[in-house]
Amino acid sequence: MKKNQHLTVKGDVLDRGQLKWGALMLPEHVRMLREWRADEPTKHKPHLDEEELGLLQEEIGIAHQRQCLTELRYWNGGLAAVSGTLVSVDLHNQTIEMLSGTEVIRIAFNDLIGIRTID
Repeated sequence: MKKNQHLTVKGDVLDRGQLKWGALMLPEHVRMLREWRADEPTKHKPHLDEEELGLLQEEIGIAHQRQCLTELRYWNGGLAAVSGTLVSVDLHNQTIEMLSGTEVIRIAFNDLIGIRTID
């Protein structure tokens, strides 16, 4: 018997999820559902596990040491991003200072979601 790759087991019931409903939905409904799903993650702050926090700490150290162009993603009531160079990492106040153009932006450690070095 050929296995269906879209088949999942939920308890005792074999289910194909949304695959079975796709033919019954109008294209407008599918588009609205995709838009709704795209907006959903921005309502809640993502939770980082220990491994992600360790990688974040390592990348911050590298970016601060190299003084290269960096993009920080953080939570400010929603997802936000800023590009610039890391000026300082304040362990006492648990903040990072980022120089973006001529403006210095302070971001709390708890608000950080991701970092990416551009150089």
